[in-house]
Order: sequence, then structure tokens, then C-alpha cells
Amino acid sequence: MLALEAPLKARLQALPQLTGWAVRMGTEHADRRVVPAADVRCAGASVPDRKSGAVMVAPEWQVTLVLRRGDDAAALLDAAMAAVITSLHNWQPGQQGGRGWEPWSLARITEPLLSDDGLTGYELTFSTGARYMGQQ
Repeated sequence: MLALEAPLKARLQALPQLTGWAVRMGTEHADRRVVPAADVRCAGASVPDRKSGAVMVAPEWQVTLVLRRGDDAAALLDAAMAAVITSLHNWQPGQQGGRGWEPWSLARITEPLLSDDGLTGYELTFSTGARYMGQQ
């Protein structure tokens, strides 16, 4: 499921609304203090279907958009959120990591807990799924 990192990062970096934003993945070594930023990570996965020989794994990917509070913060955050939703909801990443992935679906939007009071942001959680083959 982490094979989705590279195409996801490339897709977000191509968004004009994220020009000047740091787009960083959860597995990358990066200065996490740099903002504005889109911090992207796989937050875990559920296993909604188990059959002998195969399981459906449904990871959740979180895109946390963070920027400094200010007069234009709401407008910038709104534009970034709209761009991310438009780009990722119903996105079909195709074959990645040796398996075909289902279209992405926006699952929820929450306000993240940020350690710096001068920052604001929102976390967009998307889900997808792929079948993993086990022992036959």
C-alpha cells in the first residue's frame, strides 16, 4: 500500500494551488516545521473482506494541510482543500505495487491537533482498497 506514495506525491505537487507548499510523505526525512505544507501519510488500514486465499486491504491516506494563521489563511486553505478533493476523490491510481487499486474516496475532514498555536489546517482522509493474495 505504500507503493501509492510516489504517484500520490507527484499528483499533489502538480496542483497549482499547492505551488510553494512543501509536499512531504510520512516516510520521508523532512523538516516538518516548514509551512505551508501538505503532510501525507498512510494512517492505517482496515480489512473489510477476508476470504481463503485473499484479503481486501483498505488503507486510509491522510493529507494534512497546514499553514500560518493570517488574514488570507482561510482563502488559501479553502483553495488547497478544494484542489486536493478535486484531484483525489475518485482518483484511480491503477497498478501500483503489483496490484490494482480501487478509486479513492473522501472519507472525512477533521481539524488536526497542531502543537503551534500560530498554525491552522485541516486533515482530509481518503480511502481506497486492493486485494492481497495469501497462500492458496
